[in-house]
Amino acid sequence: MTESNDMLEIAKTATKEVAKDIYADVGESIVKPTGELIGLVPRAVKAALLPLEKWVLQREYNLNEIKKSLAQKLENVPPENIQSPEAHIAVPAIQYMSYCMDNKELRDMYANLLANSMNSVVKNGVHPGFVEIIKQLCPDEAKILRYLSAHPTVPTVTLRYEREKGHGIDIIKNFSLVGELSHCENPLEVNLYFDNLIRLGLLEGAPPLSSLTDKTLYEPLKKHPYIQANTNPEYVQATGNTSTSINEGFMRLTDYGKAFCKICLSNAR
Repeated sequence: MTESNDMLEIAKTATKEVAKDIYADVGESIVKPTGELIGLVPRAVKAALLPLEKWVLQREYNLNEIKKSLAQKLENVPPENIQSPEAHIAVPAIQYMSYCMDNKELRDMYANLLANSMNSVVKNGVHPGFVEIIKQLCPDEAKILRYLSAHPTVPTVTLRYEREKGHGIDIIKNFSLVGELSHCENPLEVNLYFDNLIRLGLLEGAPPLSSLTDKTLYEPLKKHPYIQANTNPEYVQATGNTSTSINEGFMRLTDYGKAFCKICLSNAR
């Protein structure tokens, strides 16, 4: 049995013992007189912190797994090019990576970031802000960024309900097929993901009244069942509106977003 497996087994055994002790403590307190029920509070806190205690017990195992991942990422890099990473990048990256070992998308981003920060050829392209950006991404957003790294500009449409005298409201904003193409768990939430990626400086939307030259790119969006269902005349009128319009636009990676994808979505070379 390897050292990392030994640590994992120790962690599992210790966690089971802690859980057994908590269960016994809580069960015992329940049948005590009312005046002694206050003892449930610290025990409940102990139970609530059990997942964190498990993480602490597994941290050496996680570190060994991180080392294995970095070795794979750097296997094609000449040994003389491998250097110690900057502490202000590596320390938080390793810490955050250990929190998401069960999520492939985010774990892989941290691993790429660490590996590239250890490669003397590309380490100057590693911005300290990249660590904090990954921390603020959900797995679906990581998938979208991976797709955008190969397709930096994607078409979007915004569905608008209108009444008389030009008054109206955007019902579906910045709809895109990126959610489906990147296999997101919630592909129809792509507009929310776009908002976060814009907030982080990785993405930018089209300027007002701007769209892509190739109009055929918008046809699959306009014919999508989600858009079609919301442009049904009877449904629109039932909401008190008289007509709909679809505005064409696009989303594209910023220069900062391209740099982020280059470092965090590709193996060190």
